[in-house]
Amino acid sequence: MAVQRSRASSGIGGSLILIIFIVLTITVFSVLTLVSAQNELGTVNRSAKVSDDYYAAEKAAAEKCGEIKTAVSGLTGNSDISAAAINLGAFVSTDESGVTISFTVDIDEKRELETTLRAEGGELTVTAQKTASKNQGIIIDDSIDLWDGF
Repeated sequence: MAVQRSRASSGIGGSLILIIFIVLTITVFSVLTLVSAQNELGTVNRSAKVSDDYYAAEKAAAEKCGEIKTAVSGLTGNSDISAAAINLGAFVSTDESGVTISFTVDIDEKRELETTLRAEGGELTVTAQKTASKNQGIIIDDSIDLWDGF
């Protein structure tokens, strides 16, 4: 007579599949987190560079304002102030009440910092400082008629 052997199962098949699934899930989420962190780091580095470039341009503009202020400090005539500012590379416009002096400092290849000063009555003040695009010469083609609605 044949002896029948019973097969005993240890029951680890389901547990093993569950552990493999958990490890796989944790691995996928950790890789996604790493990729996301690297992308954010790149964005933060670009933002820091933009800020550094702007503050460097602002520092250069402040230094140029100091140079202009030193150059025009003892001058009272509009023509003398204009000549001193032009010698420093600034653009000048004169009216009956004073002199408007403006200059630009490059921030990066696409932007520049425009500073405007006003000299009136022997006093030099900053009237405006703004960031402007260098892409003034771009011609936009408006020749295509687009559908504008009803």
